[in-house]
Order: sequence, then C-alpha cells, then structure tokens
Amino acid sequence: MLGDITDEEANELIALFSKSVRGNLLTRDVVESRIFPVTHYIHVACYILYDQSYQYNVLKEIASKISPEEIARRSKTLGIPLNQLVFYSIAMLYLHGRAQVINDNLFKKRTDPSIIIEPETKKRETKFILDFWRRLSPNYLNESTLTVENKELTFLSDNDINSLKDHMIPINSNKDIIRKLKQTTAQLTIFNYTFKADCRIGISEHGPYYFEGNPDPLIFKEFQLPHPDKINFGIDTSKFLPQEITNPPPIPNVIFGMTLKNMKKIDFNDWGTFFADPADFSSNITSIGIWTKELTHPKDLRYPDKLGAVEPLKIEFLDKLSEFAKSATKELYLGYSRWEVIKKLMLGAGLYAKYNIAQCAACAGLENNFNWTWAVDYAEDKPLNTDLLDKDKITFYIEKLKRWDGLHIFLKRIMMGIRERKNDPFYYYLQD
Repeated sequence: MLGDITDEEANELIALFSKSVRGNLLTRDVVESRIFPVTHYIHVACYILYDQSYQYNVLKEIASKISPEEIARRSKTLGIPLNQLVFYSIAMLYLHGRAQVINDNLFKKRTDPSIIIEPETKKRETKFILDFWRRLSPNYLNESTLTVENKELTFLSDNDINSLKDHMIPINSNKDIIRKLKQTTAQLTIFNYTFKADCRIGISEHGPYYFEGNPDPLIFKEFQLPHPDKINFGIDTSKFLPQEITNPPPIPNVIFGMTLKNMKKIDFNDWGTFFADPADFSSNITSIGIWTKELTHPKDLRYPDKLGAVEPLKIEFLDKLSEFAKSATKELYLGYSRWEVIKKLMLGAGLYAKYNIAQCAACAGLENNFNWTWAVDYAEDKPLNTDLLDKDKITFYIEKLKRWDGLHIFLKRIMMGIRERKNDPFYYYLQD
C-alpha cells in the first residue's frame, strides 16, 4: 500500500533528497525575473501543495487508478510532458512546502508550547508522497536510481535510440545549419520561459546515449509547445494560457537530437539541465535530428511497445519554429506589460502547484476530475470552484511571504555545515 513506510525509511528518503536538492540549488544561478515575482510565487505554490494537502489529495485519487511505477514506464519516450523534472519536482516542491510550515511552527512554538510541529496526519501524507516518488524514478531512469547520481539522465532503450539513427543529418561543419539550430533553440527557450512565467517547465534535456557503432554521445533537447487548437485531450486549456497567442506553433512539441565529438564534459542534473564543456559546443556537433511526437492521450500509452510515434522534420522546419517563437514572445511581452502583479504571481503559482500532478492525472484518465483553473479564478477574484483549496489561505501565504520579499527564511538552512546536516537535513526529519 502506498505510504506504508516506516519513520526510518521516510527519514532516509528525506536525507537523500535534501542532499540532492541542496547540491542542485548551490549550482544554480539565482536571477530574479524582471517580469514575474518568481521567488514569491514558488513559495506560495509550495505552501499550497503541502499546507492544504493539495498534492496529497490529488495524487491519492490518481494512485487509485494507476501506480506510480506505470506512470514512470509510460514516460520512457521522447516528446511527452512527463519527465525527470516533473518526477523530481513532485517530491521537491512538496518537501519545500513542508519545510516552510515546519519552520513556521518551530518559530510559533517558542511562545506557544501547545503547537504541534508535525501532526500525525501530515506525517502520513508525507510518507505517501515520498513512497510515490521513490516508485517513480527507479522505473523511469535506466540506472534505476532515485536521483541522477552519475550525471547521466537516460531513460530511452537502445532500440529506441537506434531507430532514430537514419533520421540524423550529418553536419560536416555546415555553419549555416549550426547557426539556424542555435538561433531556433535559443528563441524557443526564450519563448518557453516567457510563456511559463520564467520557469523551466516545458523544456527537457537528457542523455548521453550512443548509436550502435558510433562513439559520439547523443543528447536531446525537447520543447513542449502550446497545443495549436487549445484543446488538449478533451480539456479546453484556454484558461491555462497566460494570454492568447495569435499565431500558434505549427506543432505541439519539438525534439532536437545532437551527436557531439571531443567533449570534455557532458553532465545532466535532476531538473533535466545540460552542462557542457565547452559550453558553446557548436563546432562539436557532428549530426542533428529533429522530430515531433504524435499527440497520444497519456492514458492510452503502454510500455514498451505503445508509446507513440515520432515524425522526423526537415531542416527547413527550423525557419517556421523560429518565426513562431519570435512573434509569440513579442506578443507575450506586450500582453504582460498590462498585467497586474497578482495575475503574474498566480500564473507562476498555478504552474508550480498544478502542472506536475495534472500530467499524472492525465495518465490516469482523471484530468477532468479536478478544477485546474483555480489560479486564474483567484487572480480574477472569483470563487475557486474546488473543495481542495481555501482562497483565504492562499491570500495569507501571499501576504506572509511579502515580509521576506517572497523568499521563505527556512532557505537559510542551505548554508548549514556538514555536521549539522547529518543530524538535521535541509528538509527536516519527521518531527515529534
């Protein structure tokens, strides 16, 4: 039964994850967006996920229909929204919210001894989330690990990789192709961050893989694009969009594959981010492939033989993608200039609190069982139309975090020394 783990097992997972997140955070450059209150909305979303048991209640219903193991196996393919970033974030954002609340309660207990730092009900919920996560990653990653320990992020089979070999286009130092590739991926990256409130959701990098008989490592960079028709498997997603895009993308996703030579470093982290040496590896590219994935409802995917087909695209398609990205980014910027701060905040908070679990809900065929528009409703001061969330509590989180410019003070724990972390990890052991 999901969540049926001991306190000792839960604490081991908390310690392992704390170490992993701390390592990833310390390698990340923190640059606050000029458009969105990123830090503020992240911490609001984390409060929502934990304090209101939002993530637990949604995942509990999902788990009644599909196991986390099966969700992971159906995701071992190119071009779908469920990926390592999603799975890692299921644990990370929940534990982040838990740490915020525990830190708050420890402070309150200084003046009110009756405060319970972590009630038994919350411990049970935390064990459920930890167990859900620990069944995801090992069934997704080829190394069967909980985190990306060896800096390799691989989940595709050798057969899947070799089936793409004939689609690769030799570069032969063709500077024009390389220039177009760099330009298009850069513009799509800017568009994605603009569209997704300056967060990485929608971009995935993974590898290295190897074609049979080829020593050059193969890496992938994927982009999930807004569905051209706005209708995603029967759900009208128009209220999810930050604003209307006049000229939608020509395809719903795009996958870039590149083989590289003479690389000094190819590393990936748990957020699906690629670190390379040399950082600009344009002259190291030996071949490229471009694909798009057919849209298949996640509930209809089956591992290993029914995971959807990928369609190769010609180099000329880069021009269409580049044109879309430039036009849409400009349109979004102009639209955001007219937005109020609360609308920007709730766009980001909604993405962080909903995206990961909504993708899992689609796997279970339960995407219509939940109201996913509550963040927009909040920004428009309307009823949230869900029993899972309390509007007044969301207001409380927003106002509380303003005191610290959106940054929760528990994050100072990231600077604890080795000895302190051994007895008291970043995300706190289970509390009495």
